[in-house]
Amino acid sequence: MKYVVYHVASSMEKKSYKSASLALAYAEKLGSAYAVASAPYYAASVVKMVEKVNLMSGLKYMEASNVPGYMSPASEAYWSM
Repeated sequence: MKYVVYHVASSMEKKSYKSASLALAYAEKLGSAYAVASAPYYAASVVKMVEKVNLMSGLKYMEASNVPGYMSPASEAYWSM
């Protein structure tokens, strides 16, 4: 099973490990702003889906809350590349 180290406030994944002990050690090294979860729990409970509007088509779609702006069709940076 994989374990994910993520930033609590933004739910952005920092790194993933094959063992819980390695993930916990890395999270402790980073500080209290980071937490550890199993990969299935992280995908199902930590990362929330939000509704956004595609900048070019105007259509609404669902996207993970932790998608960086440059990878989101709802941002100008995505379309300017």
